[in-house]
Amino acid sequence: MNSEATERGYRARLLVVMRWLAGVAVRCAHRRPRLYASIQPDGWSAQPIEIVCRFAPDADLDPATGTPVGDVGYYLYILNEAGNWDYSSTTSFLFSLWQRPWGHSWLILESPQDRLEFGHTGDLGQAKPRYHVGVLQRVRHKDPNPIGYFWQTMSDGQLQIGKPNRPPTFVWRMPITRRRYQLIYEYVMHRKYDQFGVRSNNCTDMVVETAALAGINLIHRIRLTWPPETKVLGRMRRVWTDPQYRILEFSTPDVLEVDLRQLARLRIGGDTTESYLGLKR
Repeated sequence: MNSEATERGYRARLLVVMRWLAGVAVRCAHRRPRLYASIQPDGWSAQPIEIVCRFAPDADLDPATGTPVGDVGYYLYILNEAGNWDYSSTTSFLFSLWQRPWGHSWLILESPQDRLEFGHTGDLGQAKPRYHVGVLQRVRHKDPNPIGYFWQTMSDGQLQIGKPNRPPTFVWRMPITRRRYQLIYEYVMHRKYDQFGVRSNNCTDMVVETAALAGINLIHRIRLTWPPETKVLGRMRRVWTDPQYRILEFSTPDVLEVDLRQLARLRIGGDTTESYLGLKR
């Protein structure tokens, strides 16, 4: 699978995905902005971050179709609950985050003998305020860098076993080999879960790292450029003073779900949302 022809195929499929993702961003800019915002007069912008290559060099692919293959009964599922945050402006993003301060990505690892549903949870608001609360608290207290709260690392991370208390908005499945099943299982069992953050080591990061072990790379990160100040709670408020907080890059279920839905359309993996929700009923 390392031939020049195969590599050209990878690049062609990736180009299709990125063009589609850009198209979603442009269309949303005219309706309900979600994943993309060009540079605003105040300095705000939002942009999904591209990936270099869709598949790992040793990915298990069908030579004829270039799609993932596996052994009978072995699958990796990615379950995603999009936050549907509005990335069109600073104010709309913070408001939508306050309204819906959740979003989650998790996994099912399936073999002919077993089915394990799990994920990485955190930001529980026990030792420290949750991220959306901490930012607004800093705003109210006139902190010079309230957005810097997103740079905090929480120590309340946990391994989630079983389904969370909210249903996914999309479920994607890809076949894997028995070898990759074992590789993923060992990774999950030995991974540390106590640390949880916005910029790294969150639920979506864990899902994407696991998918990479299955041989596929996913589009999942977004880059937000923050203005020095914006209107919050009806007043102009300081967002940052220290320029290190001007740009925030992080993994989000919103970007991941757009990518997973497009993969399903390209017949790379498949949409199993209805069957999953049917099982849970």
